Amino acid sequence: MAAIPIASRSIATPVFSLRSFLPIARPSWSTPCEASSSSVPSRVSSSLTLANPPLSMPSWTSLFPSFSLGSLLELIPPIVWASVPKKKTSHGKKSARSANKGLKNRTNISQCPACGSVKLTHHVCPTCYSQISRKWKEEARKQLQLGAQ
Repeated sequence: MAAIPIASRSIATPVFSLRSFLPIARPSWSTPCEASSSSVPSRVSSSLTLANPPLSMPSWTSLFPSFSLGSLLELIPPIVWASVPKKKTSHGKKSARSANKGLKNRTNISQCPACGSVKLTHHVCPTCYSQISRKWKEEARKQLQLGAQ
């Protein structure tokens, strides 16, 4: 048997070059155009554009014949289309649905041992905290006034 010569390929050389495909797949709005402040007179540039008409861009269906919206819609069953909401739920409908839910009763309420006001269990009493923070702020103001003198 004769040996078939196999060309050695490195990993860096791809089989299909994407760079050769990109100019074909580029949309018309992304193609480079002539600058408006070019040094070429306008009648020359208009004659050039008439002499060289732009290439027509191939559509996606011609590039990828198996890719179309119809083929994608065939994959999704019609029951999925019907279950998708068509409009945003109105405020009235949302409030009507949540009307029967109501508020839950709190069971973790206790009295503060220091001031006797109502507070949540395992939380700092808001009345005591506000009194303490006011005292801290007064002391900080006094220290600033003494330091400024």
